[in-house]
Amino acid sequence: MIPFNPAARYVLPSTVLFILGLVDLLRGVLHTFFVNWAAKTFAKLDLSVARQDQLTLLGAFGISNLLTGVIFILISIEAAPLSDYVLLTIPCAYAVGAIGMRTSGVKAQSAFYGRYFMMGYLGVCLVTFVLSRLRP
Repeated sequence: MIPFNPAARYVLPSTVLFILGLVDLLRGVLHTFFVNWAAKTFAKLDLSVARQDQLTLLGAFGISNLLTGVIFILISIEAAPLSDYVLLTIPCAYAVGAIGMRTSGVKAQSAFYGRYFMMGYLGVCLVTFVLSRLRP
C-alpha cells in the first residue's frame, strides 16, 4: 500500500504557478526592455497618437509582470499550499478588471494579439485549480 503524502496534492498547482511565474518574468522583460517591439508585435498599438504615454503604460504593466512573476515563484516554492488559491485568484482578478474597464467605458480598439495568449494563460489557471481540487 502506498502511503498518503499530503504534500503531493500541491505538486501540480505549485509547479504550474512556478511556470507561470517564469512566463510573467518573460512578459515583464518584453513589456519593459523591449516595449517598442511588444507594442508593435503583440499589442498592435497605434503609436501615431500619444506614443510615449502608451509605451509608458505598457512598460508599467511590464513592471507589474516582473513583480507577479517573482511573487508566483516565491509562493510556489515557499507556500505551495497557497498555489491553487493563487491560480484561482488570477482569472478572478482579470474578470473584475474587465468588468471595471467595461463599466468605465473602456473598449479595446487594437488587434491585441496578446489576448489569445492571455486566454490560454487564464485557462491554464482555471484547469489547474479544478484538477488540484479533484485530487484527494
